[in-house]
Formats: sequence, structure tokens, C-alpha cells
Amino acid sequence: MDNENSIGSDNSSVVGQLKKNNVGTLECIALSVGGIGLSTALFFVYPNIASVAGTAVPFTLIIGTICTLSMAYTICTFSKYVSSSASLFLYISEGLGNSMGFLSVWVLLVGYLTVMVAAILMFVSTLSDVITRHTTFHFPWILSAILVVTVIPTLAYIGIDVVLRTTLISMALETIVMLVLTIFVVVKGGDQGNYPLAFTPVGDYAPDISGIARGLVFCVFIFIGFEGAANLGRETRNPKKSIPIAVVGAVLVAAVWLIWASYAMIVATGPSNIFSMRLDQSPIEQNANRYVSYWFSIVIDVAGIVSTFNVCSSWFNIVFRILYSIGKTIKENTRNPISKLSNTNKKFKTPHVAIITLTVFIVLCCFIIACSTKSIYTTHTWDVYNYLSYISAIPIILVFIVTNIALVPYMKKKQPQDYRFFNHLICPCASGLLFILLLVGNFYPEPPSYPLPFFLYALAGFIIIGIALMFYLTKFKKQYINNMIFEMSK
Repeated sequence: MDNENSIGSDNSSVVGQLKKNNVGTLECIALSVGGIGLSTALFFVYPNIASVAGTAVPFTLIIGTICTLSMAYTICTFSKYVSSSASLFLYISEGLGNSMGFLSVWVLLVGYLTVMVAAILMFVSTLSDVITRHTTFHFPWILSAILVVTVIPTLAYIGIDVVLRTTLISMALETIVMLVLTIFVVVKGGDQGNYPLAFTPVGDYAPDISGIARGLVFCVFIFIGFEGAANLGRETRNPKKSIPIAVVGAVLVAAVWLIWASYAMIVATGPSNIFSMRLDQSPIEQNANRYVSYWFSIVIDVAGIVSTFNVCSSWFNIVFRILYSIGKTIKENTRNPISKLSNTNKKFKTPHVAIITLTVFIVLCCFIIACSTKSIYTTHTWDVYNYLSYISAIPIILVFIVTNIALVPYMKKKQPQDYRFFNHLICPCASGLLFILLLVGNFYPEPPSYPLPFFLYALAGFIIIGIALMFYLTKFKKQYINNMIFEMSK
């Protein structure tokens, strides 16, 4: 579908429509980089990668960057022709048909919701741990969650432009703080001196192939969110230009920063201590205290809080836009209550019903986590975060694979005038193969350890339900799926 048809006229006064021409290239980059979380990745995902990839974290990130850039190329190609607030769904529908588009909605929504909950656990656990460390009060994480369900939805209600401009400023400040720390560490030589072998898969503390493959899943989890700008197709002034710049730019900026920063953290910890790191011990804050000063460790803690808040905000904005798109498609098919998700308020042109619904979902998740862990403190929330961060990447990787496949028939059949053998066959197939190998490496030769298999069983169950629903709707209510994808395209 052409970009002109996807974007439509500039009529932001229509109820049920998002505010158009509201964001530019910088704001698009802010959403994509904010979804990645430059400091957040270093604080919370780096220890997970190190636990399986050892000293080869920078090398693993380089491989992860190549995988992500290959996917970014596919998204950039699609974005030249298709713009929507539900980008990946529509891409797959255009290339592989509406039934596969429906299934991708189901699978990706599961992945995105899981990422969002993991991001929320990062923020509430970080805020609670920082307050507990620097005061005499053992701060419950459930109180931190109040900020999530009040401030973030309020900002989203006011408008995406406010959120993204705030994210840009705070992201720049937190990155400067972290850059100072990494320079201090590398210049001082860390615990055991600089270690150039970290940029290779060899060394006394390097992993086997399975360890690198498992580390790559966490790397993909780091980069998940880079595609967030593609969901701003309805609100961007020049989506054909801004979205590709934002998607590729976010990956490159994040890659350069994370490869450098992860190397600095390996030097800080020392290669022989790499497998002894624990996320709940706040290794970044400890390194700041050790290599700079106590006061600087407090600044680092604040940077961690700000970064995790930005990630939560970015993911909240990404997910409620998907809910809005789902509601919009249902509204044109039935009078189902879910169709109210597409309602927008008259003043800010933001989907307030989708925002409220997602807020209620977060409250419910917090309640379930508190009940299942039998604690309102962060004793177990970090464990839950670790499980969710691993599991959430799986459905998103699956959708990435299918999106790569969809590009081939889309370009060949619907954009034959621009079709190029290498660009539109070799590149997407190579990207899909990279992600397939990444998935296989997580299950063979060494399967995931307890309790991850139970989370994987639950994920498989959700996907099977989605497949069954797809076949049912395709056979008995095919027009429903067709109308759904058509409305998404508008």
C-alpha cells in the first residue's frame, strides 16, 4: 500500500484519529533510542549477557548489532511504502497475507506486553533499591509502581511530543554521566588491567557457542524498541524520511555506546570475576563508588532511575498505540467493547481509553507479581525481571523472522519497479537466517535451565491459541480479518 494511502489527509480533528504531523525526526529517534535505553541496558541487561557470554560481551554485542541492523534494513524498506501505527503487523499482511498479519498481531502483542512489564520491574526495583541503599527505610517496590501508573499515563495522555522531548533531554544527561564513569574505569585500568580479548570470542573466560547464542537473546532484548519509531507513521511529519533515519540511527548509536560501555564494565569488574556478577548487587553503582567517588555513585543511581523511567515511558507509548490500532480495526467490524480502544480525546487527540486500559493491565500485573512472590520488596522482583527479559525476546524474534520473509513477496509483487535481487531477496533472507540461528542456539546443544522451560511452555501455549484463532477466523470469518488489516492500513 502506498504511503499516500496509508497516511491520509491531515485531519487531526476527527475523533478516533491520532494527532498527525506532530513529531519530527528527533522525536522519532527519541522513541527508538528510549525504547532501547542506553543506560538501562548497561545497568540491567549487561550483567545477564555477562553471566552467559563471559568476557565476550562486546563481541556478542557486535554480532547482535549485525542482526539488528539487518532487521532495521527490512523495516526501513517497508517504511518507504507503508506507514501505520501498527507497522510490523501491516508489513507482514502486505507481504504474506492478512491471516499471517493477524497472527503477528497476536504474537507481537504478547512479546511487547512482556517487555513492558519487564521494563516496569526494572524501574520499580531500581527506585526501591536506591532509596533503601541511601536511607534507613526499606522501600517497597509496590510504592514505586504508583509512579508508573500515575505519571507515565498522564504524560501519554497529554501527548507523544511532550514525552519524546523530555526523553531526549534526560537521555542526553544520563549518557554523559555514564560516559564519565567508563572513561575513568578504562584510564585507570580497572581491576585487572585492560582486556582487548573482550572484543573476540576467545580467552580464558570466554564462553562456548551456546553461551554466545544465549547472550545474543539478551542482546536482541537490548535492541528491542529500535523499531518503535515505525509505529509513529500516523503522527510523523515526513515518515518516509524520518522513520528510516530513526530506526537505523537508534541501532548505530546504541551499538557504539554499548560496545564501549560493556568493555569498560568488564575492565572494571576484572575478567576473572565476570561470572560472579549479580544484578541485585548493583555492579554499576559499585564501580562508580570504587573508581570515582561515593557522591558520583549517587549520581549514577539517579541516572539509572531516569533511564529506566524513560524505557517504561517509551514502551508504554509503543504498546498503547498497538491497542489503539486493534480497537480501530474492531470498531469497523463489530460493536465489540474492545472497539472503544480507538477512542481519542478531543483536546489532545490521544487514545485515552487505550491508555486507561493499559494502566489497568499494569496494576493487575503488579498485583499478580506481588501475590506470586509473596513480597512487596525487591527480593524476588529481579528474578522475575530476568525471566521476563529472556522470554519476551522470543516472540519478537519470531515476528522479525516473518517480517524479513514478508519483504520478498511484497517487493516482488507490489513494488516490482523497485525490486532488486540483492536488496530484496538476499538481504532479508540473510537477516531471517541470522535470527533463526539465534533461536536454535538457545535450545541446542544446551537447553534453557530451570525455571525458564515453564515460561517457554506458557509462551508456546499463547502462540498455539493464536494459531488456532487464526485458522478459525480464516475459515469462518475471513472478511473480519480482511477488514481488520484494512483498517490498520488506514
